Amino acid sequence: MVVLSASICTRGGKPLLSRQFRDLSRDRITALLANFPSLISNSSGQHTSVEDDNVRYVYQPLEEFYIVLITNKTSNILQDIDTLHLFASTISNLLRNVDEREIFESSFDIIDAFDEIINLGYKENLTLTQVQTFLEMDSHEEKIQEIIERNKELEAAEERKRRAKEIQRKELARKNMEQLPMGAGGVGSGIGSSSFGYDSYQNNQPTYQPTPVVETTNNYSSNNNNSGAGHSLLSRPRGGGLQLGAKKTPGKTMPSAGGAHEPLLTGNQPLFAHHKPATSSSAVGSGSSTPVVSKSESPAPVNRVPNNGILITVNEKVTADISREGSVSSSEIKGDLQLRINQTELANAKILLKIAGDKKPFKTHPNVDRSLFQSEAVITVKDKSKTFPSNDQPLGVLRWRSVGKQDDTSLVPIVFTIWVNGADSGQAQVTLEYELTSEFVDSHPNHPNIENLKILVPVLTHDVHLQEGSGNDTVSYEIYEEQGVVFNIGSISIDDPQGSFEFTVPVDDEDSLFPMQAQFEISNQEVVESDVSLGGVSIIDVVANNDDEASLPFDLHSNITSENYLIQ
Repeated sequence: MVVLSASICTRGGKPLLSRQFRDLSRDRITALLANFPSLISNSSGQHTSVEDDNVRYVYQPLEEFYIVLITNKTSNILQDIDTLHLFASTISNLLRNVDEREIFESSFDIIDAFDEIINLGYKENLTLTQVQTFLEMDSHEEKIQEIIERNKELEAAEERKRRAKEIQRKELARKNMEQLPMGAGGVGSGIGSSSFGYDSYQNNQPTYQPTPVVETTNNYSSNNNNSGAGHSLLSRPRGGGLQLGAKKTPGKTMPSAGGAHEPLLTGNQPLFAHHKPATSSSAVGSGSSTPVVSKSESPAPVNRVPNNGILITVNEKVTADISREGSVSSSEIKGDLQLRINQTELANAKILLKIAGDKKPFKTHPNVDRSLFQSEAVITVKDKSKTFPSNDQPLGVLRWRSVGKQDDTSLVPIVFTIWVNGADSGQAQVTLEYELTSEFVDSHPNHPNIENLKILVPVLTHDVHLQEGSGNDTVSYEIYEEQGVVFNIGSISIDDPQGSFEFTVPVDDEDSLFPMQAQFEISNQEVVESDVSLGGVSIIDVVANNDDEASLPFDLHSNITSENYLIQ
């Protein structure tokens, strides 16, 4: 079959639109179409095709017009009719009203459709749906680029809002510092006119293991008559965020047995203090006596996990951006696997792993056989003549980084939902709900509880009221004058994965409560084989790096901490 031309013409043979697929002149097509009405009138049968001495006309009425295909006389009439029907269906879809003006306005779209159906006179094997798809010319790459540009605009808008909030927080902090009353010894509660400290709160970088704490404070006797009597000055924070090195005012907390209040997190400590202050059943008094804080005689030793031969430690940091409605905007896991060996006979070992998902985000130590890890998920030395060091020092052999998609809760262990009422009236009643994610509960049945859960609410006020009732009995709070209010929730068990508490604080508007920051830690020294890290790493076995591959005794330890876990 060879289609010479496809045309739309009037009943009188006047061409409105025509497309030639072979080398035919315009005058020739015009003459053929002018001869077309006389051939129809002389035809005695009810046919959809007529012929003259040279060509065949295959036609179909389209209201007041004809769709005409001019073919050679040797073409297959059945294929010609099938092609004609495809032309008619395509034109009908392109035209809202079949009239001369509409045909002229859609002429280029109709010609493009003709070119999709016929190529060099021969019909393409297409359906009407395929023709429509080709005419739309949708580009997957273009859609992705549009999505990327739209996300960049949204991120820029969010960044502007965040910076505006940050400026407002600093200004509010400065005003509050200026308005705070002077202490008994003449030292202002604000201790200078330093800024709010929200920058360091955003840029806080916790470490996996706690570092020693040295409190450089001066002792003052309660009988000292100097102007500085009765005041102990804590060191200012070097970091920020929930390090909370600023001066604090206890809220619903308990005093130590000796009367001295131990700070939640001092300036030189990491995000979480691993020591626990002694408490009593009495409430915090409001007397005029000032607790005495003594100098630390020596730094507390770093807790070191005991090693019985081979110790494998999985460390992970969780970063998340969670909306106040409880959805996850972004999430990220950074982790590493550390190996400690203290016996020479165990140094020639290899670790058998199970990796969930793609291995591309994983990086091995330069001395580890990377090709073996990529193919079999095995950690061993690259040089077979060497072994792992047996000096009982941690050696990082594997690192990974996983980034979650929007609304993906697989990388976050806990989410929060914030309900705020009455913020417009100046006194906000806040209900804070927390819940372990189903992915964390289902994938980590043997993990211990989430410990030391704390929520920082960046509101500079002493007027905090923790509502009594279900869920609030185990919650306490402390006020840090340069940070806000820190609510100590404590431990969250997988057996009881959700809870809530209510509190009331004075605010200008709802946005003054945000961004909140959550901190927690998950530490387990009794990990079993079925446990999988948040990043998808599980240790199957440790075997000798020889022909018999005998299993070697080893212990596992997992340590998960939060980092920039924000509630916007």
